[in-house]
Amino acid sequence: MRPFPTTAPAGSPQLLFFPHSGSSADSYQGLAGRLADTARPACVQYPGRADRRSSPPFTDVHALADELAEALAAWHEGGPVVLFGHSLGAAVAYEVIRRTADQRRLVLVASGHPAPSRLRLPSIAPPGDGTGDPDQPLVELLRSLGDDSQLLDHPVARGLFLPVIRGDLAAHGRYRPEPGATIGCPVIALMGDSDPLTKPADVQAWQQHTTATLRTHTFRGGHFFTTECAGEVADVVRALCLAAAC
Repeated sequence: MRPFPTTAPAGSPQLLFFPHSGSSADSYQGLAGRLADTARPACVQYPGRADRRSSPPFTDVHALADELAEALAAWHEGGPVVLFGHSLGAAVAYEVIRRTADQRRLVLVASGHPAPSRLRLPSIAPPGDGTGDPDQPLVELLRSLGDDSQLLDHPVARGLFLPVIRGDLAAHGRYRPEPGATIGCPVIALMGDSDPLTKPADVQAWQQHTTATLRTHTFRGGHFFTTECAGEVADVVRALCLAAAC
């Protein structure tokens, strides 16, 4: 767990981010900064990137959730916790909550992800047949999801982070939830109105995965609406944190 600076008073809700494929804890500094006066934010650092670059990358979402559930138990102070996961992070956060015995003070924000039972990721082309740019199929997939990072145009940078993204997407694509499994905390599902990975019916199906309540919010934008509508997303999470503190 990598903590972010906070000005929130002691006893404020804890807020834990779970990154999307290929990203690290640093990717959530902006959103954490918008919420630093309301919650005490931190972000999970997956193995195989940033300051955990020397650790073997994860290959199985369930195995990763086993590790993170233990870390959450040690980090959780007993008060309310909002777990915010985007895309891959939503699946990981859901599985971590499933492994948490006391879910009464938890809230899951599942962003940019269909219900686990409705997950259907685009196929990832192999690195290539030795001709042309072996990473081009993956780059085209990322651009189709709205990733306009300039790093995609630089071969050296691509060589550093595309293998991480490819591994994360492969693990995410293999992920299957335990049939009939549910969590016992509220779920707030966020989606972009032009995200090709989420459809309203698939997002509404999160209700099948919780015995508590489901609320949904739709924002302008594609898969990375959390960047396009960062202020609006922060407003939703801030309201959740304030409600959780009551």
